[in-house]
Amino acid sequence: MFMKSLFKYILVLSLYILPTVSLSQEAQSKDKAPATTKAQRKKAKEKWKEQRKIERDQKKTVKEHHKRLQTKETRKSMRKQKRKSEKLRANKREFFLIRWFKKK
Repeated sequence: MFMKSLFKYILVLSLYILPTVSLSQEAQSKDKAPATTKAQRKKAKEKWKEQRKIERDQKKTVKEHHKRLQTKETRKSMRKQKRKSEKLRANKREFFLIRWFKKK
C-alpha cells in the first residue's frame, strides 16, 4: 500500500516538474541572439531608410496623379474641403458671421 501511494506521489510530482524543465531549456536557446556588428546594423538601417524613401515617393506620385486627373473645378473644391477639414481638426470654430448666417 505504501509503495502504491509513493509511486503515485512521484508520478504526480514528475508531471508537475516536467513542463518547467522544458520551458527553461527553451529560454536558454532564445537568449542567444545572432551576432551582428555595428557595420551590419548600420547597413541594414540605411537599406531600411532607402526602402522607406522609395515607398513614400511612390505614394506621393500616386496622390499627384490622382489630383492631375481631376478637373479644375474639382481640384478647387478639393482644396476648399482640405482647408475646411484642417480647421475642424484644429478644433477651431467657424467665423462668427458664417455661423450666424449659415442655413440651418
